[in-house]
Amino acid sequence: MTLQYPDAAGISFASIATAMHGVDPDVLHMIPLLASGASEAFLVVWPPDTPAQECRHNEFEESAVILAGELIDEDNTKHGQGDLWQRPAAHVHHPRSGPEGARVLLWRVRVP
Repeated sequence: MTLQYPDAAGISFASIATAMHGVDPDVLHMIPLLASGASEAFLVVWPPDTPAQECRHNEFEESAVILAGELIDEDNTKHGQGDLWQRPAAHVHHPRSGPEGARVLLWRVRVP
């Protein structure tokens, strides 16, 4: 698995379709959409059946809306299209995508 951060100059919430242009479905992509003070947002494109490395973020909380496909938690809870996925700061997690992959709107909020 390769993680790429494409050049996202000029990308906004109004142009997610533009952000998807040229995205390789076999590579995990985190496309920056917004960075503003204590928060940031990404469009994450997850290839089918792809695990994430175990991670822990002490400095921010993460929330995501599943736009398409499926995310599966470390406890095998499945989150499908329209579901909200949340992780508090300092939570160890390692989700994976389902057989169709996943497209996720992820946002992070810094905690004091």
